[in-house]
Amino acid sequence: MTKEEFKKIIDICSKQSEVKVAIKRNHDDNLWWPLEVKDYRKRLLIAGLSTRISYNMIHVYQNVINHLNHYSYEEIENMTKEELVDLIKDLGLSNARYRYLSSMMQFIKVFDKEIKTLSNDELIHLIAEQVEGASYKVAQCCVLYVRGYYSGIMPVDSGMKDIELPCLGFSEYKNALGHDILRKQLEDLVKDNDMEDIIKKNGYEDLQIEDYRNATWWCHLVLIYYKRYFCNKHHPSTCPLDDVIHIQSRCQKKQKDLRRKNS
Repeated sequence: MTKEEFKKIIDICSKQSEVKVAIKRNHDDNLWWPLEVKDYRKRLLIAGLSTRISYNMIHVYQNVINHLNHYSYEEIENMTKEELVDLIKDLGLSNARYRYLSSMMQFIKVFDKEIKTLSNDELIHLIAEQVEGASYKVAQCCVLYVRGYYSGIMPVDSGMKDIELPCLGFSEYKNALGHDILRKQLEDLVKDNDMEDIIKKNGYEDLQIEDYRNATWWCHLVLIYYKRYFCNKHHPSTCPLDDVIHIQSRCQKKQKDLRRKNS
């Protein structure tokens, strides 16, 4: 895919009203990774807690994060297992989330210097390798939240990897490493790809977009919310991209694959 072809896709996706509402709600101060959390160590904890949280649970999630943010990192670190589980229990999967928190706190203790000095790619790989429950897709979110929305990272979740991106013509990957391969491909397509004209034309000029020529965070949100409102429904006949890149057959194949997987 060329940069111009990718830009055309982003143009169409960002025009959709549902996508626009969600982006404007989450771009400047994200509901999952809020700016009010200042301590980078707490951001590393919260990034992992945001997994498997749907929009229907966002208020529950926000209450947990607000409660967590009342404590200093040192206070969280000194909590017992029972205290930590009680803090996060409303999110579900308490034992798995506790293991993540415990492992991440140990990681911070051992690799605190590396968190500040490694490149994005190096730190993502290290977290994915060392932290229990932090696959590549979680590690990407951790590094983005720690280093800022416009740190150049475009996280790829499972829906993007398995459904949306293959439909758009990207290679399909069955393993966890595919999340990171696709992340790097997306970042390359966005870098030095001037989005100013479509950002302004489609009504996003009021957002705090740091660099139109490397609008990684905005493009990530465009793709993630297009996936939510269109790809997740698996209705290729209503996909706004179909007339441009002819995804009907690809999307229908994905539908059959999903039915086969769930049967």
